[in-house]
Amino acid sequence: MNPEIETFKQSLYQSWFSLIDQLPTIIFSIIIFIIGLLIIKLINKYAKKIIVSKANDPLVADFILSIISLALTVILFVICLGILGFDDVTNKVLAAAGLSTFIIGFALKDIGENFLAGILMAFQRPFRIGDLIQIDNVKGRVIEMSLRSTTIKTLDGIDAYIPNASILKNNLENFTIDELMRNDFIVSVSHDDRIDEAFDMIDAILKENEFVLNIPTHAVLVDKIENDIVNIGVYYWYRTDEVKAPGGKLKSDLQLIIYKKLKASGFNLPTTTVSYERIDKN
Repeated sequence: MNPEIETFKQSLYQSWFSLIDQLPTIIFSIIIFIIGLLIIKLINKYAKKIIVSKANDPLVADFILSIISLALTVILFVICLGILGFDDVTNKVLAAAGLSTFIIGFALKDIGENFLAGILMAFQRPFRIGDLIQIDNVKGRVIEMSLRSTTIKTLDGIDAYIPNASILKNNLENFTIDELMRNDFIVSVSHDDRIDEAFDMIDAILKENEFVLNIPTHAVLVDKIENDIVNIGVYYWYRTDEVKAPGGKLKSDLQLIIYKKLKASGFNLPTTTVSYERIDKN
């Protein structure tokens, strides 16, 4: 018989008997690994309840849970290698894992950049779920946040997915972070001796409306006088957390009330009115 074949057969037999000898240890290691994964899952489940109740911030909770899960999985992996007798290999595996992480991170730098941006946003809170924000000409309500992206429901109902890195790189406007917003519009009235009365009527309407705030106070000012027409600027504040007074509806209601009141009082209202382009539909 060929010596090489005999040597191969002997090596194969030795490997087989070694596998049989190590089989209980391998099975035990697999069982420990499976049990460990179940324990990690349970720990994450209960940790999520505690962290969410304490932090009240989905981004912070997501970040902390990711760190806990990663750390526990690495520890479990090292324990299983130790059970199999690969104590010397463990350090090499961890070193290789670190090198692999570096290579993968470089290859997927955009994903890593968004992830790091999400971590920064988890601790430096520029907005919360429900805030009305604008990022690079995209305006809408924040409906979901993760460590990779932020989902915004635009004012026309489109879901926009913004990478977190783009949020940090572009100008961000938060209209509702303090739950207050100012809105405005123009009322045009033909100039006559009763112009002061028009100002008083508009001011009274603002004071009587339950959704217009007294602090910060509203203002009724002359915007422009042109061709015997007085453009009156109406400025008022309201709370963005008041669901009964969404900005667009409140603005519409105030304009309609003022129009009817002035018309009923005999004021001459021009057929064309001037208004600001800024319209808040939140």
